[in-house]
Amino acid sequence: MFQDLDATIGAMLQDPAAPQQLRGAQIAFDTPDRNFQPAHATLNLFLHELSENRELRDDARVMELSGTTYTSRLPSIRIDCVYLLTAWSTQSAALKTAEEHQLLGAALVWLARFPTLETRFLRGVLQNQPYPVPATVAQTREGQQMGHFWSALGIAPRPAFSLTVTVAADPFDQTEQFRTHTGVIVKTVLEHP
Repeated sequence: MFQDLDATIGAMLQDPAAPQQLRGAQIAFDTPDRNFQPAHATLNLFLHELSENRELRDDARVMELSGTTYTSRLPSIRIDCVYLLTAWSTQSAALKTAEEHQLLGAALVWLARFPTLETRFLRGVLQNQPYPVPATVAQTREGQQMGHFWSALGIAPRPAFSLTVTVAADPFDQTEQFRTHTGVIVKTVLEHP
């Protein structure tokens, strides 16, 4: 599932309507640690957090009608997939900073156009999502500090923003089936005194 989400985001960033800076850059999904040194201008999307979106949780069973039979199943869970986006340049000094800022800015503005991912971008299992796929750009959780994150990666802090995409997953395969009712028969009963 997550590889399909990577492919979906890659398709968005390489779309013919995307800014030229994005289409000309490499797209990577690697951990941006001290060993990450791309050979070309690169936009890196590091998937660093997965958590259930409890606000979108639905406890009601899902009922689906097929012919004359209803199938009942537990609802899908909704997972927030949080990427950290960073830009990487092979230039030096001021040219490096300028290229990274330009690439990062183009990505932020382009991805902000899609509060819900368009179906034309969806790849693999994401093409069968039971709900629209929402995305938020540059939203950080209150109180979240990034200093420990950069320390853990062993690199100096970099300009970055987050992309959160919420996908559905079906961990339950138990279903129940019920036949539909085609009619009701009413019988009267005579009472004898």
